[in-house]
Amino acid sequence: MKVYTRTENGTATEVSLKDGLSEINHAQLSGRNGQRKVRRMSSISRTDFAIEYQDGGKVTLIVTEKTEEAPAEAESKGRRIVTVKGKRYIATGITPAKPKTPGCVSWIPEAYLSYWTERNGETFGATRHATASNKPGTVGRAIWDAVNR
Repeated sequence: MKVYTRTENGTATEVSLKDGLSEINHAQLSGRNGQRKVRRMSSISRTDFAIEYQDGGKVTLIVTEKTEEAPAEAESKGRRIVTVKGKRYIATGITPAKPKTPGCVSWIPEAYLSYWTERNGETFGATRHATASNKPGTVGRAIWDAVNR
């Protein structure tokens, strides 16, 4: 999302594009209705401006990209939402390993968790599994590490 970084006398704040363009338009049309009069206004680039008011105030408006950081973890129906490599996943709790017992047809050789891609707070796509033995650098291993922090 694009916003203007408004710097007035060394103090920077983020303002919406609408508010930034509004200030630029008021500066261009200054002198009417008792507004702050502009001494000088210059274009730094096609979208960025520097305004110097007659009362000594100096304002620069520069378009920047605002990064909206999603929370690292959240809850979705008792499961954790984990952000890994820029995507959000829903992960279950860890299912512990169960040793092989005589006469048992199946066992769980190591602990695992299941995860899905998250879309609008709901599970989406295939069920995948992550374990501690996943190759480092993979999504499964990153999810395992995020859940085990």
